[in-house]
Amino acid sequence: MKDFYASSQALALRIFDLVSIGLDLGDNKFMRKCHSLIGQKGNCTAVRSLYYPALSPDTNIKANQVRCGEHSDYGSLTLLFQDDVGGLEVRNLHGEYIPASPISDTILINIGDLMQRWTADRLTATKHRVLIPEEDLVRCKSRQSVAFFIQPDDEVMIECLDKSDKYKPISSYDYLQERFAATY
Repeated sequence: MKDFYASSQALALRIFDLVSIGLDLGDNKFMRKCHSLIGQKGNCTAVRSLYYPALSPDTNIKANQVRCGEHSDYGSLTLLFQDDVGGLEVRNLHGEYIPASPISDTILINIGDLMQRWTADRLTATKHRVLIPEEDLVRCKSRQSVAFFIQPDDEVMIECLDKSDKYKPISSYDYLQERFAATY
C-alpha cells in the first residue's frame, strides 16, 4: 500500500506540473508546490477502496438504478483505478451521462471542486455516478475501484488564479471541512 501511495503521489505531482504549464501560471511547479505535503501532516489527501458487492440474479433492478449518486470530488484531482466490471459514468459538457468504460492498465483522472474553484471554472469538476449494470452476468460480479483523492496542502489559500474573485478565497482545509459538514 505504501508503494501504491508513493506511485500515485509521484504521478499526481507530474500531472500538476502539466496543469501549471497548461494554465500558463508562470511557475511550472506552482501546483506541485501547493501539494508538497501529500502523505504528511498538513495535507488531507486520502486513498479509498470502493467496493460494490455482487448482486444476486433475482435482485429487482430498475433501469438506470444508481449505486453511488451523482457527485463531484472535493479536492484538486482524483486518480481512479477501476477493475473491469464498469458501471462508472461521467457527465459530459452537454449534461449527458456516458460510460467511463474501464480500459486495462489505465487511470481515470477527475478534476475536483477545488481545482474548478481555483481556475475560476476554466477546468470544471467531473460530475460522475455509478450505476448498477443491467446485464445479469456483470451484475453478478462485485465491483472494486481505488480512488486517490488529492487535496492541496491544508494551509494553501484557494484563490482564483485569474484574479477574477469569482469565488471567495478559502483555505484548502476549511473548504474540505465545509464540504464534509454539508455532506455528512
